[in-house]
Amino acid sequence: MALPTWLQRQQSVTVRAAPERVGRADLDRFLKELGADGAVARDLDSEVDEEMTRVTSLSSLTSPLAVSYMERLSRPVPSLTPEIGVLIVGRTYVAHMVVEADPGRFGAPDVPVLGTLPPLKKGRPPQDLLSRVVKVSRGRTFAPLCALAPAAWEGLVRCTAKRAHDSAGSGGEHVPVDVVDGVARFAWILRQVDLHYGLSPERNS
Repeated sequence: MALPTWLQRQQSVTVRAAPERVGRADLDRFLKELGADGAVARDLDSEVDEEMTRVTSLSSLTSPLAVSYMERLSRPVPSLTPEIGVLIVGRTYVAHMVVEADPGRFGAPDVPVLGTLPPLKKGRPPQDLLSRVVKVSRGRTFAPLCALAPAAWEGLVRCTAKRAHDSAGSGGEHVPVDVVDGVARFAWILRQVDLHYGLSPERNS
């Protein structure tokens, strides 16, 4: 399976942790520089907090895909612990759901959905589904499927990176922002996989 651009090297190579954590002042400055797109990112990140209290896990199809991908990345990216992986995937998946509910609020005319997946066969997805998701999440194929403006996406990634760094604490290694971006893109497409196949995440009753 193809790896993201930031892992296109020998798998024995380890991706170093971020040299420093993203702090509140760093995030505020970054979002301010993005202008209106930064405000969109901050608003979306805040809305994700509330929606996260309602979602308990991804669907029965996308949950194992996420686990498999995080396991694949755990060796070359030690700072991407299972806990941090869950945080990034969960928050980005839910961010997609929030944008679906009110696209215009986040500057999106609509929410594009991945439509190139084959139909289920006897209720089962294609065997190469994980590879397909990773491929779509990379490079130029991602932008047409992201409802957010590029700068708003950058802001959301930076907000997510700060939360990941806060979760790791002062004594832990901090996952690089570009790794957060790659995992977030993967999670965004995971939500579109569920939409394509008519599946939903598990929610609190």
